[in-house]
Amino acid sequence: MKVGFFSIVKTISVITLLILLVIGGHYLYKSLPDIINYFLNTKQEAAAPGHEVVVTIPKGASLSEVGGILQENGIISSKLVFKIVAFIRGEQRHVKAGDYLLKTGSDPGNVLDLLISGKTLVYTVTVPEGYNIFQIADLFEQKGIASRKDFLTIVRDPEFLRELGIDGTSVEGFLFPDTYFIRPSEKTNARLVVKKMVARFHSVYNKYVRTTAEKFGWDPLQVVTLASLIEKEAKPNEHALVSAVFHNRLRQNMKLQCDPTVIYGIKPMGAKITRADLDRKQPYNTYQHTGLPPGPIANPGKESLIAAVFPADVDYLYFVAKNDGTHQFSKSLAEHNKWVNVYQRQPSSLTP
Repeated sequence: MKVGFFSIVKTISVITLLILLVIGGHYLYKSLPDIINYFLNTKQEAAAPGHEVVVTIPKGASLSEVGGILQENGIISSKLVFKIVAFIRGEQRHVKAGDYLLKTGSDPGNVLDLLISGKTLVYTVTVPEGYNIFQIADLFEQKGIASRKDFLTIVRDPEFLRELGIDGTSVEGFLFPDTYFIRPSEKTNARLVVKKMVARFHSVYNKYVRTTAEKFGWDPLQVVTLASLIEKEAKPNEHALVSAVFHNRLRQNMKLQCDPTVIYGIKPMGAKITRADLDRKQPYNTYQHTGLPPGPIANPGKESLIAAVFPADVDYLYFVAKNDGTHQFSKSLAEHNKWVNVYQRQPSSLTP
């Protein structure tokens, strides 16, 4: 079948027209805010363009309220233009709440795109396993969440502890080590961040630990206290073994003799432990007192929490560092002293 010359010309003309309409439509769409401003004369004096501003869009805010927030912060020059653009595009109900990093003097359409995307601004803070409240206080001060002094006051506030349901003198042990995502509007609210960390603790504890702990008759404070000792002593893959040593010692009414307990609240964790530290009379010193210390000495992770209620089925009573990132475990003091001489070249400080 032969295609006529005029049919080809007609087809080319239609395609060209469609291309022009698409290009024109795109230009009209991008220029829509300026066109609306021109006809409505709503454009106000714009803020100096290019300055970054953190803007909070509250949950449930109306489109008019969102436009007002953007205009007040100099992000756009007219909330009316912003509203009209959103209505024409049919996206007046798609704005998502949150904190956004925006620039003054921005195009309303581009701002609307970002608010619809929900790409909110968040800060991250990672609390390592085994950090205590003093280390977390330093971390939070560094991250601008709270001053060290304010944080330590908050986490030991009796009223706040009652609100959190913690039966202790601080939130030590209940601040679950993890990476947390914090909105700018939450960044200076240490109480809110602490609540998030405690809630994360309960989610892990309730899922993996609570049932077994209740079967043993242990309350959360006891479990967390033991888990904190395991956290500070155990190397990778040793948590259940270290737990067994502590469980066996508790059953035999032996002192736990956990080195990190003797400097808790006195020296930074990891500091060199001296004979004076071991001899110091203080409640957390497990060289001086039998049984668990009065509370946790750190914030344990999931593995230590589980190990606290699921110790290995072994008879070990001692362990000594092998200087290779692991421990040598022993059942008797004589055996332990032999390994101390091998690895530490000094007499054992542990006694039955």
